[in-house]
Amino acid sequence: MAKNKPEVPYVVYQNKNEDSKCYGKWYAELLRRTTISQRQLADHIASHGSPFTRDTIYGVLTALSTCIPELIMEGKNVQIDSLGTFYPTLQSTGADSLEKFSVEENIKGMKMRFLASSTDVDNLTGPTLKSKVSLIKWGSVNKTPVKVNGKVKRYTKSYEKDPQQAQGNTSNP
Repeated sequence: MAKNKPEVPYVVYQNKNEDSKCYGKWYAELLRRTTISQRQLADHIASHGSPFTRDTIYGVLTALSTCIPELIMEGKNVQIDSLGTFYPTLQSTGADSLEKFSVEENIKGMKMRFLASSTDVDNLTGPTLKSKVSLIKWGSVNKTPVKVNGKVKRYTKSYEKDPQQAQGNTSNP
């Protein structure tokens, strides 16, 4: 028996950044309605028949959220089976020569990144993940660019539900 695919709502928006080469084109983005807290994640895991209590799971998640950044700051990759790998990257600018390269001038930042699992069994990469869900159009979003010092730094958003496309979906973003 085939399992129903989870429905994932999306909205469409028009690029209104006049400085962009993609100005005027239409794109899709996921409608993110909520963020699940660590405590809610522990409850969810416990509800899947885990032999561990919600508090034990919460404790493990707390340790995980402390230890992963600690290991990343040591320059290590952290792989979580079936999920993917957290890894560190550097942001740097170029130097004219090896002698002129310096940490202070050329290394601008360090980030933590995540690469989804791509094994045959647990492939969470873009095309495979898309095939595991049913995308449903919720409506549209008006994204208005906000410029700071002449450059777009952020957007304000207002959502409009599309009644024909989102029948039966009564949730608000």
